[in-house]
This record gives sequence, C-alpha cells and structure tokens, in this order.
Amino acid sequence: MNEEPLTISQGGLSAPLPIPAYRVLSNAKEHPAKDVLVCLISHIGLGKKSNRCFPSYSTICRETGRGRKTVSNALNVLIDFGFILKYSIRVGKRKRNVYKILDRCYHTNQMTKKATSYLRVVGRCQCGAAVREGEYGVGANALHHYGCGAVVHLLKPRNGNSYQSEE
Repeated sequence: MNEEPLTISQGGLSAPLPIPAYRVLSNAKEHPAKDVLVCLISHIGLGKKSNRCFPSYSTICRETGRGRKTVSNALNVLIDFGFILKYSIRVGKRKRNVYKILDRCYHTNQMTKKATSYLRVVGRCQCGAAVREGEYGVGANALHHYGCGAVVHLLKPRNGNSYQSEE
C-alpha cells in the first residue's frame, strides 16, 4: 500500500467540527449557540468557498430543535464571540443570509479576548506564555505548545476549574 504519512501543521489539528469554539461555547454555557454552530458546519460546502453556508432560519430551527428567537440570539452570540460573519446576498428578488465560519473557530491563538476568557489556563510554556485548553499537543517526549513548539508544563488541578503550579 502506498500511504502518505500524516502531517499536521503548527496549531493544526483540524476537524470538521471546530472543537476549540465548541469548548468555549460549552464553558460559556451558550448551548443554543453550540447547536447552531454545529448546524452551520453541517451545511458547509466543498471547494473554494468551503467556509460559507446559507441555511434558512427555518432549516436552522428544524435541525437544532430551537425556536426562531433562540436561533437569532445564538447567531448573535456566535458573531459576538467572533466565530462567524453574517451577511446578505440578493438571489433574484429575495435576500439570503450567508454565514462565513471563521478560522478562529479552529485556532485558539486567533480567538478574540472574549472567547479565550472562557478557556482555562492549564499550563505554562517554556517561552513564558500561559497555555490554555487546546493550545498544546503530545510530542515524542513531552507536551508541546502549538504557538511556539516549546515544552509545556501542566499545572496541577485544584478544586473546580482553577489550576495551581506543580512546582
């Protein structure tokens, strides 16, 4: 078999579902926004404009099991957190909403301050940076920071969501 090795770029474990954005929305207790984000991701096309979709409000309501007002509020949350852009285009005599899924859904180092405030600091990097959930990965001999590639030292969990240094 002629299989190519898996290569992952810096900061780059990617999945169709934007796990970092999903985690932020979970931690912020914005569950309707999580549902709407998953719905939007499921409508993304392939090819050149693969980060855009245009489901109707009715479709989003049906697929999420949420009401129109809840969907509207959830879309505003996604815009406020910087995960999507919403704009309208004219198709014939009608206007359609287009939703652009932004790269910051997938990369914590591109997220807004509001979004990253919902990610816990779980470690310290040798570069001196605080390392939040989703910003490090397992290397050959240690945990590595996606931002710079240096070694990450995890903090020891305390009670609840806070962490303290193991040192």
